[in-house]
Amino acid sequence: MMTERCRIVIVGGGHAGGRLAQLLSRGPDRVHVTLVGAEPIYPYERPPLSKGVLLGTSGLDDCVLWKPNDPVWERVETHLGVAVEDVDRVRKNIRLSDGKVIRYDRLVLATGSRVRGFPVQGSQLRGVFSLRSYADAQTVSKYFLASNRVAVVGGGFIGLEVAAAAAQRGIQPRVIEASDRLLSRLVPRLVADRLAETHLHAGVQLTYGAMVERFVSNGHGSLKRAVLSNGDAVDCSVAVVAVGVEPEISLAIGAGLEIDIGVITNEQLRTSDPNIFACGDIAAFWHPLYQRHIRLESWQNAEDHARILAAVLLGEEVTAPSVPFFWSDQYDLSLQIMGLPHLGTSTRRKPTASGSAILLHCDALERLVGATAIGPTALIGRELRKMRQLIASRAICNSVTLDGAELEVVAG
Repeated sequence: MMTERCRIVIVGGGHAGGRLAQLLSRGPDRVHVTLVGAEPIYPYERPPLSKGVLLGTSGLDDCVLWKPNDPVWERVETHLGVAVEDVDRVRKNIRLSDGKVIRYDRLVLATGSRVRGFPVQGSQLRGVFSLRSYADAQTVSKYFLASNRVAVVGGGFIGLEVAAAAAQRGIQPRVIEASDRLLSRLVPRLVADRLAETHLHAGVQLTYGAMVERFVSNGHGSLKRAVLSNGDAVDCSVAVVAVGVEPEISLAIGAGLEIDIGVITNEQLRTSDPNIFACGDIAAFWHPLYQRHIRLESWQNAEDHARILAAVLLGEEVTAPSVPFFWSDQYDLSLQIMGLPHLGTSTRRKPTASGSAILLHCDALERLVGATAIGPTALIGRELRKMRQLIASRAICNSVTLDGAELEVVAG
């Protein structure tokens, strides 16, 4: 256990930073926690933004991490709506955009991700949005009320969740995807095709192999249409650009920390500076199961890192990182990913009930490294929980059976 007074400063008021502050607030009084967040609101979870908030069924109270009567309110000093401009590793302090200087004994960078730039003509028009913050989701949801057509740029998870929300609100969405199918870098074709069928059935138009070349104004500064590289013109009063995110590592770069696919850390999330840690989207952390540095953008990763880092900073027993997990809910379907399927060199299908699919991904040594499933939440949730243990134990996935089931080799 920690015995000396320690000032811990967390930079980033997102999920990872907010959950970490909450866990640290339950520690001993000798720990002083400060949280600095660029957004003017308290930490919240992001998955509801592209689901309940866009549907109009969820508000900020449904997203916030800190609930009433939680000790975090009394134990954590907060500076919200301000940015950190500089980290001084020699003096061990940070300088805020409002001029304040805050000293630290331990610094945690939890700066999350920023939306990838989309520099096309007309991207500044009213009605063209990205979706990263609660304010973004609120604004898009309000625009949905007065819109009957929306263009969604990008057929990844966020883009498809936006399209699903729009369709469920009676709006006609058109998804514009540059590759030849949905989720081309993330899931096997079989899963992508199942998802595409569901969207088409819901009235979503899907356009593949095309990009937005420019957005066109109505003459009054608002969006009228999107012009595509294939020559199509898509009439729309709202466009949501969902072409991915990038880790917000500018502060870490400025501080001179080791960087690769993110901020390099060890298994306990310590960076190349022993007094600075990184967690959440920006951390390229050492995962003992996969014996490599990985960087993840997911709800579970934020929870995992907060749990691990709280134990490290409080001098408590530290448990290993979980098997990675990600999910996306669209209509009555859930798409869930366990482990790291992209490490697989072959894919097998496990028999399931009609309308569902569970794919197992095996590496060159026939070890199960990941699983991808699509179907009703309850059914595939049970199956994926079994897969978690098998992946963690490095189970052998041969061409005959796994977990007592006959497997079929399928194309990726």
